[in-house]
Amino acid sequence: MENLGLAPAMATPGFASLAHRYASATNYWAITHPSLPNYLAITSGSTWGITSDCTECYVRAQNLGAQLSSAGLSWGAYFEGVPTPCYLDPYSSADYAGKHNPFRYYIDIRTTASLCDHLQPFGVLQGLLRGAAAAVPRFVWVTPNLCDDGHDCVPSVAAAWLDGFVGNVVRSSAWRDGGVLFVTWDESESGGAGGGKVLTLVISPNVRRGLAVDTYYTHYSLLATVEDAFGLPLLRNAATARPMSAFFSR
Repeated sequence: MENLGLAPAMATPGFASLAHRYASATNYWAITHPSLPNYLAITSGSTWGITSDCTECYVRAQNLGAQLSSAGLSWGAYFEGVPTPCYLDPYSSADYAGKHNPFRYYIDIRTTASLCDHLQPFGVLQGLLRGAAAAVPRFVWVTPNLCDDGHDCVPSVAAAWLDGFVGNVVRSSAWRDGGVLFVTWDESESGGAGGGKVLTLVISPNVRRGLAVDTYYTHYSLLATVEDAFGLPLLRNAATARPMSAFFSR
């Protein structure tokens, strides 16, 4: 999700309802401003010195997508508003922005068909969620379009979209079979240290509903949590970040 700090997110009824219904990290910080460096941080453990939403600042670096493929783990990244698989253009006519797709910036993914094919239209995931758990990739990334993520539309509109999406996930066999859904915002619009404090939701059958954890986390913590879950080496700053294990202490 996009451009909303913790306080205004919790002041939005739809987001607050999700936080109370599931679990939330209440001391979670974005890395920097603007959007793109945060997306890179979550998927590779570094901003790589990028300080803008540039569209052609490609990075030759190890990344989560390539890690998963090398380990033989299925994964898919799904983007609302892209028309075709492996869509590498920076924009589309359906409110898609490439700056919210970190995978298009990694040179190995851009230039390797077998990796790039993991980048898919959002509608593909919607169909998979209605089927068997085994049909859903082990790791799934989702980016809504510029309205549904809250970038161009008011928070209440984004909250309504997110509530619907969460509903589809928690009804799926994949989620019920030991799944976890993390929802985070790229940065806070109100500034603050790094990229500001943002809401992060942890939605899992194995996490106590209503749990609020005030441990200091960052986007690097989320990457470390995912890599730990799959037994992958921790990339760059994820290696020194605190993973979000407090949610799964049971």
